[in-house]
Amino acid sequence: MKKILFSAIVLISISMLTITSCVKQKFDAPPDASNIDPNLTVNSSIWYLKNTLYTGQPTLIDTDLTISGIVIADDRSGNFYKQIVIQDTSSGIAVLLGRNSLYTDYPIGRKIYIKCKGLYIGEYNGFVQLGYLPDNSNSLSDIPTNLITKYVVKANYPNVVAPRIIPITQIKTLNASNKKWIGTLIQFDSVEVTQAQAGGPYAQDASISSGTDRTVMDCAGTSIIMRNSGYSLFRNYPMPTGKGSMTSIMSVYGSTVQMLLRDTSDLKMYAPRCNGSVISPSQDISIDSLRKLFNGTGIMLGNYKIHGVVSSSFKDSNISKGSLYLQDESGRGINIYYGGTIAYKLGDSLSIDVSGDSLILYKGLLEIDKASAKTTLVGSNKTINPVTVTIQDLIQDLNNTSVKSRIYESRLVKIVGCTITGATTSYNGSKTITDATGNMVMYCRNSPPYTTTTFPTSPVNITAIASIFNTPQVLIRSLTDVTP
Repeated sequence: MKKILFSAIVLISISMLTITSCVKQKFDAPPDASNIDPNLTVNSSIWYLKNTLYTGQPTLIDTDLTISGIVIADDRSGNFYKQIVIQDTSSGIAVLLGRNSLYTDYPIGRKIYIKCKGLYIGEYNGFVQLGYLPDNSNSLSDIPTNLITKYVVKANYPNVVAPRIIPITQIKTLNASNKKWIGTLIQFDSVEVTQAQAGGPYAQDASISSGTDRTVMDCAGTSIIMRNSGYSLFRNYPMPTGKGSMTSIMSVYGSTVQMLLRDTSDLKMYAPRCNGSVISPSQDISIDSLRKLFNGTGIMLGNYKIHGVVSSSFKDSNISKGSLYLQDESGRGINIYYGGTIAYKLGDSLSIDVSGDSLILYKGLLEIDKASAKTTLVGSNKTINPVTVTIQDLIQDLNNTSVKSRIYESRLVKIVGCTITGATTSYNGSKTITDATGNMVMYCRNSPPYTTTTFPTSPVNITAIASIFNTPQVLIRSLTDVTP
């Protein structure tokens, strides 16, 4: 039966094939419009809109003006949002369009026409834009999705716009000559990301900042800002460490020139740096691995990057000014000394490039000294759970002469069922804490609220940072670390 059934199916299939092969199909693919140019009449230029028509306030275009340009930036990488940038022979301008995935219709290289009557010219802090009705703050709105094709007409694709190759000095300061280059494609040669930022991320996450300034400079030290969005797909990519070319859109914020990348391929920095050095990308290692680099004497760290959560910080904890304790998923902790005032607080998640910093012993505590400026805040309000230990185990660990083998140093610990005693009844200064296995020092700064709060005499649980200042000690972060 299976054989007969199979044959029947074959016969039916052949019959259907014979019949359908005689019928003209009506499913032809739509014609490729990539090389079709409607050749609309162009009677204005981008520079005329920006320099003559624009009044300094949102300006309605009430005459039949048509401009044409090539798309030089789209939203594919996320560094531009609901906008494209077009350029003609006179200048360039951002066009606000009320939809996502604009690159599918208006990719870089697409020629477009814009029928300007009914649109507005405005600006975002100096960066002139073409858009729709202004809102209450006089900012232009996006051209509504259902009206985009009324105003924007697609033409042929692809087209190439050659960037203007100039030195940074020509646009470092705005003037009458370079003002018309805003919104156009610019290329710098022989430039590099600053040493402090090279190899670091392009931008902080959008939950921290919508945009991040990075600095690019030439070999003479002239610098310019590269502005990257916290929403860009490449925000966490490492920036190049060498020297080379940079192609980007010239923008402005107030009177400050900013360069806007289309994607990371706009940076081609493969040669040695201006001073001849070659920076290897920083290797991300655990705090445990970092501690194991210590060989008994202070060392300068190579190209390493660590990450973790702040378990204690001067900003909101009971520790020295200019420092913090960081702990990662390996369960190990490290003290980091920045010096001066720091902004990072308890629960902040950080990525820190420690390349060139020192790993030293200070008063018996292993610390990273003079942390570089390459610290990136990647999150906030994170939680670290303490590990429960006895005082005896804690002291034994902190007294280990093999510093790299200490597992509790700079870590958040919890001591259960201990008592606090001291010469005075307030927290400030050195106090003795005792559990069933031994006793050790708990230190609190001589400042409120420690000087004005009386410690409990009944047994308590203490959550604190395991530290050393010549001898082992623990540091509570706040009075809430002492619980019944």
